[in-house]
Amino acid sequence: MPLSTVIREKRKELGLTQEQIAERLGVSTPAVSKWESGVTYPDITLLSALARLLKADPNTLLCFQEEPSEQEISGFCREIAQILKEKGYSEGLEESCRFMKQKIREYPRCSSMIHTFALTLDGTLVMSTLTPAEKRPYEELALSWYHQVLESSDENLRIRSVFMLASKYIQQGEYEKAQKMIDLMPEHTLPDKRPLQAERCLQKKENLAEAETLIQRKLLHTAMDLNGILFRLTKACITAGEMEKASRIAELAGRAADVLGLGEYFTCIAPLEIALAKQDVKESIRLIRALLNTCTHLWEPGSCPLYDRIISASGLQPSSTILPPLLASLERSPEFEFLRTEEEFQALLKHRKIKNTDT
Repeated sequence: MPLSTVIREKRKELGLTQEQIAERLGVSTPAVSKWESGVTYPDITLLSALARLLKADPNTLLCFQEEPSEQEISGFCREIAQILKEKGYSEGLEESCRFMKQKIREYPRCSSMIHTFALTLDGTLVMSTLTPAEKRPYEELALSWYHQVLESSDENLRIRSVFMLASKYIQQGEYEKAQKMIDLMPEHTLPDKRPLQAERCLQKKENLAEAETLIQRKLLHTAMDLNGILFRLTKACITAGEMEKASRIAELAGRAADVLGLGEYFTCIAPLEIALAKQDVKESIRLIRALLNTCTHLWEPGSCPLYDRIISASGLQPSSTILPPLLASLERSPEFEFLRTEEEFQALLKHRKIKNTDT
């Protein structure tokens, strides 16, 4: 909380006027007004007297708070979301970064906030339509924030940042740096407490709705992990030239996603890798059309009985967030190059662009 806000709120708590504060400290009323508006700050020689007058600890008066609360961090994230909502993921990026940099200057040791900001920046870059060159400075900024978290005393945050750094370096082709990060990770992660918590509720026959929610969240997390593993295994087999094996795994990935109620997007992504690797025009366009169709509505976990206890993020407009970066990838990414001479592919992109503009 800024010093100006602390002075104003403490003064009001005590029922004092700006005139009374000014009189007791021997300063002018406009000077106190400027303190409370943040235009100027009290002289350092007045701080002790001001703290006594406001019945505040000097550290409180100087906002000496090592870390913001979870509620404050959530508030910061809401402010960032509002900026992005008003200006879009590409145009609002610079303003969002200025806001996050300012908060990190205020709380340079708050690892949880810095890690949250790094993840937020990563997510914003995914949603933006910036070119790879335009994204690069922001990607470097996110990397610097993840590295900053490596100094944290919170082991969980350190491990999560190491994981993100390893992933980023792999994407950038910096494999030695990636291996250094991987070597920092523990061989085994700690057990998930959710199944135990759910079992306790079931055995006591209390909070059964909570138990069901915990189990569903664990299932969803596991299902998403499984889908990611099968997707990577598909890509590994493609890279190794084992196309028949890759095709079988991709088919299993699609069926598993369907059985586990993950929605059409996740049933398509592994089979699309096969179609692209084979440069199968017809199948690639069919799967791309299916993916684009999923972007026009929000996947609701609660629509599946496996996840009906999980509250979905209603009110979002995925066509305005997921679709633009997906369309940009289809237009720019080398893996889709063989499709760009196809009239059906171009017509599909044009149709989706028009539809996205209308929404």
